[in-house]
Amino acid sequence: MNRTEPDHGPIASTVVTAARILEEIGERGRVVPQDLARALDLNRATVHRMLHTLQQLNYIGKQPDGSYGLTFHLFEIGNTVPESRHLIDAARRELLELSHDTGYTVNHGVLYEDHVLYVDKVTPQSYLQLELEVGESDPLHCTSLGKVLLAYLPEPERRATLERIVLERHTERTITNRRDLGVEIERVHADGWAIDDQELAMELRCVAAPVLAPDDTALSAVSISGPSDRFLPADIQKLLPLLRKTTERIAANLASHERY
Repeated sequence: MNRTEPDHGPIASTVVTAARILEEIGERGRVVPQDLARALDLNRATVHRMLHTLQQLNYIGKQPDGSYGLTFHLFEIGNTVPESRHLIDAARRELLELSHDTGYTVNHGVLYEDHVLYVDKVTPQSYLQLELEVGESDPLHCTSLGKVLLAYLPEPERRATLERIVLERHTERTITNRRDLGVEIERVHADGWAIDDQELAMELRCVAAPVLAPDDTALSAVSISGPSDRFLPADIQKLLPLLRKTTERIAANLASHERY
């Protein structure tokens, strides 16, 4: 994640330090003050003072073991951004219907800083949850949502992103060769859907499709996911019509809002 350097003066420096602390906690999930001080090259007194202030403002919470983690307050603030709030609202009913009709988890994600950011999720209560929670993120190269979002980027941006992202291996099925990933992304764009066949986790299989803008770029993407022993490859073709119908309805909802 890119770090912003201070502009000038003590106030700007304090704000930047607070932002760096929040970003570091966000990346690690949980962190203790001494590790935070070491990672950011800050003295412990500064770190403790900043953590106390951020905790008082409800941006972070202290755990029983002395570590700190982010609270939902930041996500609540993000949801007040008109564009993100409208996208979530336009899709919510459609996600609920898709999960009800299929019996699987439905995820809604957008592209953010070379990752998939989960903005909404509907999960049936009938089986173990395996996916990340809303507000968390996943890599692009080994998720169905990520592949779709990559595939529908404008061509120059797609090439630059494919060259920039780190192709970390998560399972034996993860694509870690850049050329192979490029071929896969071309196929996704041609077919209009992507699959994660146990590429992020061996217990998980997903299929995703884009919510398209009029210029054929992806506003977001929706996936159906479930445990790999229950959600089989043969199920994908049966689910695709429902998935596409859902993404088309979301796009229509968004377009209708723009007209008014």
